[in-house]
Amino acid sequence: MALYISIWIGKAFNLAVGGYYFRRLPFPYRLVFYLTAVALLFECYGFYLGPHLHRNNSWLFNIYILLDAWLMGTAAIYLMNIRKRYFFFGTLVVETVIWLVNICVYSIRIFADVAMVAELALLTIMYLFLLYSSSVFKKSNILYQPVFWLSFPTILYCACDIPYFGLHNYIIVHAPTLAVEIAVINTILDILRYPLIAISFILLGRQKQVALNVA
Repeated sequence: MALYISIWIGKAFNLAVGGYYFRRLPFPYRLVFYLTAVALLFECYGFYLGPHLHRNNSWLFNIYILLDAWLMGTAAIYLMNIRKRYFFFGTLVVETVIWLVNICVYSIRIFADVAMVAELALLTIMYLFLLYSSSVFKKSNILYQPVFWLSFPTILYCACDIPYFGLHNYIIVHAPTLAVEIAVINTILDILRYPLIAISFILLGRQKQVALNVA
């Protein structure tokens, strides 16, 4: 229970900071703010259905996979130049097709592990590109760049979670004890992700309003 509370606190902190500076947040960062609100809502309801009522909540998180891909993906795409946007928008469409096939082949009530891995891989590539093109080679200190604090925790969470979600359905069935132990890694990454992204909100809120740079 303590881990669930830690996750919720991290997201609530992100929402508090984002809400305070909301007027100064550019559109892509507002999308991330909205995603945090959706994530907190889904996780609270998922906890109510799963650990509390012991009912299947996989369908809920399957819906979240698609919302996460499009909100985080669109945020990254918006920070790129127009030519690169078309390519990455196409990859989001491909991810949606993978999600639909995964749901149709198995069921909305079975966790869509293939779609989840595809989403994590796609977001990792998107934000690595964004980090490389918009942050790494800037003259300003990387720790004072909002795009760094958006990209770094996203890459950390997505890249490190690919092995876990790739094996998720298998270990749930064949090694449930191991699944619980490995899930702690995902939880820790989730706890770190949103407070770190909140730093980007703080940096944007405190700086003067300037034109948004794109990669």
